Amino acid sequence: MKILITGGTGVNGAATARLLVSRGQRPVLLDNRVDMSLIADIAADVDVVTGDILDGAALREVVAAHGITHIVHMAALMPGPAEANPALAIAIGVDGTLNVLEAARAGDIQRVVYTSSNAFIGDVRGKHGHPEFVPLDESLPPNPADMYGVTKVCSETLGNYYRKRYGVDFVALRYPSIYGPGKLARHGVLALYGKVIEDAMAGREFSIPRGGDQRNDVVYVGDVAHSIVLALNAEGLTQGTFNIGTGRGVTLKDFAAVLKRHFPDSSLDIGPGLDFREGYKQSYCIFDIGKAREQLGYSPQYDLERGIGDYIESIRKLDLPV
Repeated sequence: MKILITGGTGVNGAATARLLVSRGQRPVLLDNRVDMSLIADIAADVDVVTGDILDGAALREVVAAHGITHIVHMAALMPGPAEANPALAIAIGVDGTLNVLEAARAGDIQRVVYTSSNAFIGDVRGKHGHPEFVPLDESLPPNPADMYGVTKVCSETLGNYYRKRYGVDFVALRYPSIYGPGKLARHGVLALYGKVIEDAMAGREFSIPRGGDQRNDVVYVGDVAHSIVLALNAEGLTQGTFNIGTGRGVTLKDFAAVLKRHFPDSSLDIGPGLDFREGYKQSYCIFDIGKAREQLGYSPQYDLERGIGDYIESIRKLDLPV
């Protein structure tokens, strides 16, 4: 198995590469803006290629030159920039996926694993939202609430078409909110869970006026990597889309309680109530991860205590600023 990760030096890519290295693999990491800060500890154990998924010919050359057998496709434009520049969002999020699928078809790739999102579903209302939080399964129809979600719907649709039409083995993994080292620096306001952790680490006051009681499925980047490795190796799959999360809801107050045990003097002022995103979109949810358990063998490895502990340890190990 020889694995290419697009967006490979990003938050999720770095965690996945690290797990693959620990299992004896030497992945190839493709990124258009290479930043080695998140992979400093494994830089000698991976191959990093500067390239753009919008260049289909160059992508196919990378696949051929490195003898790639599997592709993990993570490269994407984040929600803020995607909303500000829809044309670029479609180029990266849809045309880029098409290039990956074409490279897979031309290179006889054994499997493409695509990182999708609950943005595919968009706003979560009714019984799946507050206060019932009936877990979301993979059968809900797409209803994207932003351009980022549109690109996820398009990419999943393309992947499913290529699986049926051309026999490209395509697996989409949908994630809820993700937290992990490096996300705050790279994704800004989207990384609220990272901000509360890093403010506590740095001795800064963290203050948010409301939303401390808002439940949400929040998955640590270590479980993102874990699920991807499982999806690369799983056999006998009867479907191509899987929800990956924790299967339970946590709150910002839960984060604060764990952090207080690590940093007793931290100042974490979290107001009560719901909707800490203040109406941006109602995507708070809990995922039904039953299909991933059954077919991928997935179960969360990081509860909140272990996830926050690993986050803190990783920041220190990589000497990342907070």
